[in-house]
Amino acid sequence: MVLATVAVIALMGSATAVAGSYDFLTAWGSQGSEPGQFESPVGISVDSRDYSYVADSFNDRIQVFDACHAWTESIGAPGSGAGQLNTPLGTALGADGTLYVADANNNRIEAFDASGSYLFAWGSPGTGPGQFKGPVAVAAGPTGEVYVADLDNNRIQQFDATGSFVRAWGRFGTGGGQFNLPFDVEVDSQGHVFVADTGNNRIQEFDAAGTFIRKWGTVGSTDGQLHSPRGLAADSAGNVYVSDTSNNRIQVFGPTGTFLAKWGSEGGEPGQFSFPLGVAVGPTGNVYVSEEYPNDRIQVFGEEALPPTVADLIEAVDELPLPDGTRSSLEAKLHSAEAAFERGADAAAANQLAAFAHQLEALSGKKLDSTEVAALIAEAGEVTGDSPCA
Repeated sequence: MVLATVAVIALMGSATAVAGSYDFLTAWGSQGSEPGQFESPVGISVDSRDYSYVADSFNDRIQVFDACHAWTESIGAPGSGAGQLNTPLGTALGADGTLYVADANNNRIEAFDASGSYLFAWGSPGTGPGQFKGPVAVAAGPTGEVYVADLDNNRIQQFDATGSFVRAWGRFGTGGGQFNLPFDVEVDSQGHVFVADTGNNRIQEFDAAGTFIRKWGTVGSTDGQLHSPRGLAADSAGNVYVSDTSNNRIQVFGPTGTFLAKWGSEGGEPGQFSFPLGVAVGPTGNVYVSEEYPNDRIQVFGEEALPPTVADLIEAVDELPLPDGTRSSLEAKLHSAEAAFERGADAAAANQLAAFAHQLEALSGKKLDSTEVAALIAEAGEVTGDSPCA
């Protein structure tokens, strides 16, 4: 793995300061129409399993990748029928696993279940309630609300989980609550709604009912300034991640808009960007960024962790609700891996241990029977076998 430590500036002493650094972890994708290739990927969502859902806009599909970033399936095909797509630009995941897609050129939102099967759709061209002129982004709130960035109508529309219209707010302008091409919408765990007000080079924040709270950002390239911001994400601490698209960087702000960190520059190397568009935060805090042509890829950033020691893993095993026989078996395998590592298996053994630690994390806090444990170990491979993400 290539490690490119990106430049990070953190505000010291702030209660919302971003901990750690944003190292380049991995990337995947290239231009094309085969599985795992993209034609201008835009919206990206990441679920609790670390599976990512990417709006592959000009291929008229959503691509799904597992926690190791391997392609698993594509949802949708070109067209205007049920389950078909015409330039999908945004994705969102409901708490029940429903996938919402902003089907921009069909002027509608489509919903799919967790297996990718079509459920329902709503919307038509127009300016009335529930109608759209370029729905480019969609977000799902913590209690089932669905918010849509209605680009050319310069407004945000709110719906319930089944697509029934609730309210709308916004019009063209530069005042608080007014928009100039809102390209993205995001909802944090508290239900606050954030909008990338792209043409006004700023971020606006609202409560769940659309009442204006604050705005931040001015046009420019210094810390906290923005140039055509196109993507938003919020983490569990309320920090807001912004794709500062024309500045080819990601910026991080605290819950009240205080600048915290930035990284990125123009280019095609790890940690560089070619017009970053979508941004998402995964369950472990890693940051996913989509880029359009010519990079046509997804990059993942986070704090590069050192491989765990065998003692760390045995401690983790001891804390899990496992049958004694399973616990003893796992500890024996860990000691075997340690012996192999000490004999010089170096990086390969370290990767195997790290992969096994990841599997243990997935088990934490769950009550599993021996069959489930055996199935998980079989899927991951023996500790001394291949890493599932190698």
